[in-house]
Amino acid sequence: MSGYGTFPESFRGALREVWLSPGRFFSRLDPEGGVIRPTVFASLVLYLNLIFEALLQAVWLRELSVALAYAPLLGFVVAIVITPLMLLMLTALVLIVLDGGLSRARFAPVYRALGYSAGIGIVAWIPFGPLLAIPYGAYVATVAVKETLGESWRRAALGVLVPLLSLIFIVFLLAGQSEGYGFLVNPPGS
Repeated sequence: MSGYGTFPESFRGALREVWLSPGRFFSRLDPEGGVIRPTVFASLVLYLNLIFEALLQAVWLRELSVALAYAPLLGFVVAIVITPLMLLMLTALVLIVLDGGLSRARFAPVYRALGYSAGIGIVAWIPFGPLLAIPYGAYVATVAVKETLGESWRRAALGVLVPLLSLIFIVFLLAGQSEGYGFLVNPPGS
């Protein structure tokens, strides 16, 4: 427990560490630190993405209107509802792939790690940002699972990539090929 003393779980500190040194970040992450901070962290990442994307779209299309004033409220509601559900689902899928079922002892540490892994998504609002965020996010999530659970690289990658690739496939299946491509490149004005 002494290795967790001066750990940067502030938003900026965690974001910087997740991006620049994920191995060190997740090896020092307290597995018993609770789920509130990573949930708030991931929710804030999603919220900022929604707000910045709405602003970029409005500026790009030159449609600055009163409707833009609703973006912060709508983004807040979406972020606090969607983020915990996505983290719960992803954590469950990772544990099912790794262990064949859920485990109370492993659920909270994986949830925490995946919550902080969401920091890679901070660039998703930038055009072509998802093309960087998805592969690097898969790598960071793999590092998170590896360090948190003490898994091998192969098992951690399998545990992360099966749910992630399934999610990407479902997005393409539901949205169609052109919309799925639009999601990946996130062009302004679309």
